Amino acid sequence: MPSPRLLAAALAGAALGLVACNQDTVATRCRPVPTPSPPVATAGQLTATTDAGIVPTGGAIDASVKVAGPLSYQAPCDGPLSLIVIDRTDIHVDSLAPPALKGTPCGAVTLAAGQSAEYDVLWSSDPSLPPGPYRLVLGLGDQPQLVLSVRLGYEVQTCR
Repeated sequence: MPSPRLLAAALAGAALGLVACNQDTVATRCRPVPTPSPPVATAGQLTATTDAGIVPTGGAIDASVKVAGPLSYQAPCDGPLSLIVIDRTDIHVDSLAPPALKGTPCGAVTLAAGQSAEYDVLWSSDPSLPPGPYRLVLGLGDQPQLVLSVRLGYEVQTCR
């Protein structure tokens, strides 16, 4: 029968070999999921964006529309920028139209060349919403709607 010292050394060597092999396998098969850039959409003189491409579950995201002159448009003061949140099955899961903040152009707005205005809306996601892709539909008064795609919930790293 081999000595206990010899058996312990052999087992330790085999264990180290398995750990090293597993680490090498994980390193070659696991890749971090890239973080998407904040989405951007444009229509004429309007540009919409968010402050992030992923909304944490139960977290918030700031969506904004910037208007560049020259342009005349109507933006009602009781809700110049509206937001509709749509899930992957085309269900409207939320909508917002906050009133204009003090100093924000509203009503009948005329911007000359070189002038601009910005409108923001903060969406706080409901923690019960499932993770996945969502569309943010932004409407500024009588202007064309802009659609941004975001992801709700964090991406997880998967290993194969």
